[in-house]
Amino acid sequence: MSSHVFPPPPPPSGPSGPSGPAGAPAATLDVRGTSPVPFWRLCLVELRKARDTRAGFWLMFTIGLLVTLLQLIALISVNVQDIESSFTDFTGNVFLVALILMPILAIMLVTTEWSQRTAMVSFTLEPRRLRVVLAKLGAAVLLALLTVALMFVVAAVCTALCDVLQPELTDWDVEAEFVFLLAPIALVVTTVFGFALASLFLNTPASIVVFLIAWYASLAILAAIAGFIPAFEDVIPWLSIQLNVLLLAEELPQTAEAWGQLLVSGGVWIVAPLVLGVLRILRAEVK
Repeated sequence: MSSHVFPPPPPPSGPSGPSGPAGAPAATLDVRGTSPVPFWRLCLVELRKARDTRAGFWLMFTIGLLVTLLQLIALISVNVQDIESSFTDFTGNVFLVALILMPILAIMLVTTEWSQRTAMVSFTLEPRRLRVVLAKLGAAVLLALLTVALMFVVAAVCTALCDVLQPELTDWDVEAEFVFLLAPIALVVTTVFGFALASLFLNTPASIVVFLIAWYASLAILAAIAGFIPAFEDVIPWLSIQLNVLLLAEELPQTAEAWGQLLVSGGVWIVAPLVLGVLRILRAEVK
């Protein structure tokens, strides 16, 4: 029989094994001196995420295209029909479109983390989930303001072209309160509204459907209830977010009751869903 020589067994792991001599502490990684990720960098990351997906990219492209295209159509129309035009007119033409599309972009900014299962990566790189949520909110608000800026730029170009083509019918008068205050505030409010619903549901279709129902159908539903219960008509301004946002776009509330209606409707549709949604995100199990 042939003899076989076997190699000696490896040294046992343990107190005197490869991990070190008996009593030696295990190696640890001390990150206490590492500076945290700056909040502005988190916001930039969230801005990049907004366009990284196909849906997010094409939605942003569609918003920019519609803002530009609708104002160009208005430019052609006023010149063909010899209609008076102003900078504020061009801005208002696309404002209602932005009120619908920007909240959907904010919804997708939140829900894609969960539908594409990238939340684990985000919360691993930044374990403090509240900072991630606030960065997403900051990115959504910044995108809304950038949309307002795009509206202003395109409106200025269209007004300048009208001034060349029909100077006698072109007015550069700017309704400063609407352009620089009311329109941005109303757009930011609706954007945060979409963000709040997305935080609560963490599901893109559900969030979009609830947003569209709240924006379009809620006023009709409340009016139908008031048809059966006439006294309920006085409650509608306190519950309709659409009505209060559109009134806010026209002028700031002039009475305490108007402020109360804005705050109550905002509390029902924005603050409450946002608080519950943030709590859900902080406690949700990431898969």
